[in-house]
Amino acid sequence: IFERWLRRHRPMLEVYPAANAPIGHNRENYMVPFIPLYRNGEFFKPSRELGYDYEYLQEPALDSFQEFLIPYLEQARQIWAWLVGAAVIGGIVTAVLTGLILACQKKRRGTSSETQPLLIESEDYKNISYQSN
Repeated sequence: IFERWLRRHRPMLEVYPAANAPIGHNRENYMVPFIPLYRNGEFFKPSRELGYDYEYLQEPALDSFQEFLIPYLEQARQIWAWLVGAAVIGGIVTAVLTGLILACQKKRRGTSSETQPLLIESEDYKNISYQSN
């Protein structure tokens, strides 16, 4: 757990308290009753600096990450033209359908037989038929 914490936060030795910690827990205090005697600050180092490593904590190498991505990049390189073509055709179809819908709505609004002017000349009152067809 301590090794995971060290790898995640990568603290400097100066972060370990040199004073005002509980008795025996300052950076320069010796870890008692362990023999040989080591100072607390000497254990504030990642295991790699001490000459060993935990296999389950090893970070993946950059080469393996690149090897992981290569097949996906090859597939993207092969199909990018199709993807761009599909996007262009989709845009054209969307524009045509939108134009047709707007034209139909405009035509429907313009041909309403029930639309009559609000003000009519006085001589036109005699010719108005209020019967529906």
